[in-house]
Amino acid sequence: MQSIRRSVALFPSNTSFHHGFRALSSSDSPLKKTVASLLDSLSLQPGGTLLQNYGDSDIGRAVIEAGKERKLQTISIVEDKPGNPETIEELKALGGDIVVLESYTKTWYMKRLVSELSPTAGLNFSDGYEATAVCKAVATGGTFLTHGKRLPKHVIYEGAARKPIKWDAFTKEKKLKVLNL
Repeated sequence: MQSIRRSVALFPSNTSFHHGFRALSSSDSPLKKTVASLLDSLSLQPGGTLLQNYGDSDIGRAVIEAGKERKLQTISIVEDKPGNPETIEELKALGGDIVVLESYTKTWYMKRLVSELSPTAGLNFSDGYEATAVCKAVATGGTFLTHGKRLPKHVIYEGAARKPIKWDAFTKEKKLKVLNL
C-alpha cells in the first residue's frame, strides 16, 4: 500500500498528467510496481477475470500487461471517442482479452458478457458513470477496488425501470468487498 501512494505521488508534477490516470508518465518501473500492488490486493488466481475502466490509459495498459503475465482474463472499458478501432486493436495486441466501449456497458450485451465471464474483481480509475459500470459488472461477492477516486453517491440505471440506488446499499446488496486505495 505504501508503494502505491509513493508511486502515485511521483506523477502530479508531470505536465501530461490529466483526467485521472488518462495520461500518466511512461516511466515503467513505478507504474508497474503500482499495478502489481493493486493486483496483489485483489488476490486473483490464474484464470480469473478482471474488469477495469480507462483501459486505454497508461495504467490500464500496464494492468493488461500484468494480467497477461499472471494469466488473468481482462475486460477493459475505453471511452467512446474517435480513433477507437486503432486503440482497441492496440490493447488487444498488448494482451487485452476483451475491450469494450463505454457505451457498450449500457447494453444487454454487457450484461450477457459479464454473466458468462463472471469477473470477480474490478479496478476503477475514474469518477462517475465509469465507476458505476465497473461495479455493476463485478460478480456478487467480488472485489471492487477504486484507486484515488471519489465514488458516486448513487448507482444509476438507464431507463425508467429502476430508480437510483445509494452506492453503499448497492455494494452491500452485491456483497462486494470495496477497497479504496
